[in-house]
Amino acid sequence: MFKLPSPGFLIQAFSQVIRRFPLTMVATALGVLALWVLTEDSRDGDNWVKMWMVGLLGLPIFTGMTAFSESRQWGVGKSWMLQGLGVIFLGIYWYLLDLDAPGLESRVISEYVTLLLISHLFVAVAPYLNDRPVRDFWEYNKQLFANFILGAAFTMILYFGLCLAILAVDQLFDLNIRERIYVQLFILLAGMFNTAYFLFHFPKEYSFNTSSSDYSFVFKNLCKYILIPVVALYFVILYAYSFKIIGTWTLPRGWVSSLVAGFSVAGILTYLLNYYLSEHDDSPQVRAYHRWFWWILLPMTPLLFVAIGRRISDYGVTEERFLVAQLGIWLLLNCLFFLFSKKDNIKFIPITLGLFALGWAFGPLSARAVSLRSQMSRLTETLARNDRFENGQLKQSTTKVAEADREALESAFYFFDSRGAMHLLDNMLPMPVDSLPEKNGFYGSSGKLAAWLGFPPLGTTTAETAPISVYVTERNDDGLTITGYDLFFAINLYHQEAAMAPDSGYYFSINKAGSHIQWMEGKEKAWVVIDSFDLKPVISNFLSKELEYNSLQLKHEEAVFDLKSAAHNIRLAIQNATIQRPETGPQIESLSGYLLLKKK
Repeated sequence: MFKLPSPGFLIQAFSQVIRRFPLTMVATALGVLALWVLTEDSRDGDNWVKMWMVGLLGLPIFTGMTAFSESRQWGVGKSWMLQGLGVIFLGIYWYLLDLDAPGLESRVISEYVTLLLISHLFVAVAPYLNDRPVRDFWEYNKQLFANFILGAAFTMILYFGLCLAILAVDQLFDLNIRERIYVQLFILLAGMFNTAYFLFHFPKEYSFNTSSSDYSFVFKNLCKYILIPVVALYFVILYAYSFKIIGTWTLPRGWVSSLVAGFSVAGILTYLLNYYLSEHDDSPQVRAYHRWFWWILLPMTPLLFVAIGRRISDYGVTEERFLVAQLGIWLLLNCLFFLFSKKDNIKFIPITLGLFALGWAFGPLSARAVSLRSQMSRLTETLARNDRFENGQLKQSTTKVAEADREALESAFYFFDSRGAMHLLDNMLPMPVDSLPEKNGFYGSSGKLAAWLGFPPLGTTTAETAPISVYVTERNDDGLTITGYDLFFAINLYHQEAAMAPDSGYYFSINKAGSHIQWMEGKEKAWVVIDSFDLKPVISNFLSKELEYNSLQLKHEEAVFDLKSAAHNIRLAIQNATIQRPETGPQIESLSGYLLLKKK
């Protein structure tokens, strides 16, 4: 019969966790406190966010250090010295962590996530950085995985149960409890309860007295009937795509590299969970997966390299492409190790993953450093091709830049600007980028540099290229003369495809070039152009007037135009209009007002 644990047992269990993992629980409590405060008051938010980030990072670091010292049976003094190094590291990281640094996502957050990954991998391998059997390593991580899943399940059950209790009390007694209490409850349970549950069930020994690793019913069926078939299905899809590439002799699409990397990692996780299952289940799919997985994965690595190589060749290296390429190298290394090594040691997987992650985030060969060098090379090559880079220096020019090169330059400028790395161009300029003169319509460091070089990036507007807004500011008390006209229309025109037009009747639209008003009529479920009226005189008239901040304010009589075609005359009384000014020439984008029409 199920029996709830007594309060005395819970207190004893919690105190046991604190005695064994004191700094882990301190880091957890600091992280929970920081999140709790952030839900109450966002003032001084950066410091509380830093406390949460450092606390979250400290949780696996101190847990791994405890497991490491316990596995070597160190004394209290030596164990505290090791954890003291962890405190020093986290203190230095706190000091260096700058949430206002330029390029926060590309550098600070990516480095932090990498440290989180490495610290969790450290927990997985800390007791086994020695000659302990692989079976013990597998059993230890199986218990960690099971405890994590059970702890998360119990936490969610407890959370929803308490939420319903709070909701019931609130509704029955009209307490008007703040809604944020549900968020705070989740923070408390996910932070303190879930962590304490996991650590209470953390293995106390690192050598297991078992000749074979046991699989629970749920664990066995998860591997056999869900994970293995799903991974196999996606590898069938990838192999079919590979045969299509060979048959059509075309390069693979760039995104397929991410697909190969993602499902290869999922396949490796399934391989680890399935590692000893063949000893308990002699089914064909279990034996085949364990035996042939690395042979099946190996041919996928060339597909990954070709696909990501194509993206890098076309657009240069970025952190994301570097990650995919590095994952490909890691997958290839694991394939070769498990296929040709005499020791089938699965410790190799998390250890090499941690080393590759460390290299991805830090050092002269990190993803950021390599990406910046790659994009700098592409930038200078494109500028040199357009007479704006010579002898290692950027220079001004009036040479027209092709649209494809403008797109490439805009992308490169955005890359450097979003990473706070525009200063890397300072030594190529007569003055720092931030000191370049500002120009109307060019914004930010990249805009000022583009203006200095003599071209606007795509999407950048200047006083000469910005749209013009036209509107009538004075009411016409005398009305609009309609004598002699046959038809009257209130119009709100813009370029519109015929498929979007009304089903029948007359229909006015601006043509795609923005140069004519088209008069059309629906006939037999099709639209027929009756006549067309040239808007160039209207555009010329507007452009000849003095603008104020790219807008034109007109009196009513200044916005009335008589236009002619071969068959009709129209009088156009404009209320509002928008004129675009692309390189191909000015054009009407939209127009509203009144239209009078008569036959000649």
